[in-house]
Amino acid sequence: LPGFVLVPRLAATAEPVEPSQEGDSWIVEQPIRTDVMWSDGTPLTADDLVFYFETVRALELGTDHENHFRSVVEEITAPDPHTVRIVFNAQPRLADWQVGVAVTPFVPAHYWSVLVEQAWAVGSEVANQITPARATQAIVAESLADDDQSNDISAESVTEAQIDAYISDARSAAARAHLYDVDALDEPSIGPVTLEEGGPDGVVIGRPNESYMFAGAENTLYSDGSFRVASATGGTDEVYGGTGGGDVIDAYLEGPFFDEIQWVPGVSRQDAYEKLARGEVDFVLDPTGLTTGLRDELARDADLRFSVSQAEGFRYMAFNLRKPPMSDVSFRAALATVMDKELLIESVLDDEVIPAYTLIHPGVTASYNPDVTRHGWAGGEPMSDDERLVAAVELLTEAGYTWAREPTVEYDEDGEMVGVTPGEGLTMPNGDRVPELLLLAPGPDYDPYRATFAQWVSTWAAGLGVEVLVEETELDDIIERTFPPQTPDSALAWDMYMLGWGAPDPLLPGATLRAFFHSDQDAVIYGGFNTPGYSSDEFDAVADEFDAATTFAEASRLTKEMESILADDLPYIVLFRTPVIEAFRSTVRYPVESIMGGHGAYPNAWPGAATPVE
Repeated sequence: LPGFVLVPRLAATAEPVEPSQEGDSWIVEQPIRTDVMWSDGTPLTADDLVFYFETVRALELGTDHENHFRSVVEEITAPDPHTVRIVFNAQPRLADWQVGVAVTPFVPAHYWSVLVEQAWAVGSEVANQITPARATQAIVAESLADDDQSNDISAESVTEAQIDAYISDARSAAARAHLYDVDALDEPSIGPVTLEEGGPDGVVIGRPNESYMFAGAENTLYSDGSFRVASATGGTDEVYGGTGGGDVIDAYLEGPFFDEIQWVPGVSRQDAYEKLARGEVDFVLDPTGLTTGLRDELARDADLRFSVSQAEGFRYMAFNLRKPPMSDVSFRAALATVMDKELLIESVLDDEVIPAYTLIHPGVTASYNPDVTRHGWAGGEPMSDDERLVAAVELLTEAGYTWAREPTVEYDEDGEMVGVTPGEGLTMPNGDRVPELLLLAPGPDYDPYRATFAQWVSTWAAGLGVEVLVEETELDDIIERTFPPQTPDSALAWDMYMLGWGAPDPLLPGATLRAFFHSDQDAVIYGGFNTPGYSSDEFDAVADEFDAATTFAEASRLTKEMESILADDLPYIVLFRTPVIEAFRSTVRYPVESIMGGHGAYPNAWPGAATPVE
């Protein structure tokens, strides 16, 4: 962090080892460092990862645990204490290996093995109490619980294999529940912080891990997206993800620099900021950040400092490409050209949101493409309103559109604009009049920013001779009308909508672009997230290349290429990102001014680098 560049911590190689094929399997033998110790002095070994993998599979641990080891992972073993051997049952993709197993955390087997044994003992006790008769009764009851009579079974038809499977599942479920209840605050760490109980109010105490191997490392993020780690204790001085070219975006030292961190859980958002105002806490981990009103109120305290970051997600307007004129890229580009979001945000919204031009967040430096087409810009700057209108009319005219009254701009003898005559009766190249278009948008009570944008889209479109009716409605209603399940008929019942997405996965953000816009993700045909019905052979080809990429450099290049195609084709117009405003006392200095989603979005990242101010 802050650029989300993948760097080795436990690996003994600068890049992940390339998989090699052996028969029907693909094998990775990845060396790990020999000098890493858990905070209790126990050496870290490959068996720590093997134990984690086997526990996840045996106990069927879900969520993030399961996601580390996709189904393509057949086996993980330790040929020696400092080599991890992974067997894949098919050629692994980046998501399976380089951003799959390769970024999986190790767990201290010497600590957890005892707890896992205890969990299995609890599970066995539960299983021993289940008689075959009781299992049979439960199996029959489960088959009758739904309205589908085709899967109903009788007690006589229950097999011994079904009974054994039911008892086995009950054993695993009980063991899993017991394990999830373990508090584990005293778990040994290889990071900068160790934890311990803090007191009766649930306070958790963080202590510096004196054996943290990257303490004192000099970290530098460059504008080409690369990241340098120079660490005497870690024994490395390498640049990852590039060549260290361009300007220095951020630089900071790795800690830990604190004596004690107190995490205070279980308070409401209001209570948390009241504690901050009273000086009882130094920082609030709040993924949404402050409102501008609360910031202004807190700013009266000279002992508080503030940071502003761009939120992880973005707000956008989507076109229905299944029907004209939205199906015509010239129409979409013309509307995007007259949408002066920069002026709207500055003059109407008081700069309370940040103009956005890409789906990939600028903070994901390796995959962000700053050079995409910005409609309504010329010479690296936003056009004036008259220039936008003239450019949009040219786009439509060249595409064969006509008007009953063409939009015009009037200038005086000095070339200054003196008036605009809006268009009337825009007609498509096929001779049909552009109908009234429907824009679905959240109302001002839910999101005043999108509501304002929607009204201005109607105004901007009117200048081109297009009537856009804004329907302010509930967020769930927009989703129900535009997202799967949809039929070919229901998918034609909308023209445009405004919604928002959260952050793409910073490890592999191109996967998000593929999921949103590949033709095999069409919301009607395949039930995917491609709600506009966008279909581009060029985009699909690049997205397919991305799927087959075997290096981060290749994946990043293809991600930028996908983003460039989307900026030209405009199935979405990306509108803005909201700011994440954070307040913290002057006793704390964070290593970078801003980061995607704010400092509170990555609370595990900064305890080792946040610097107490003397």
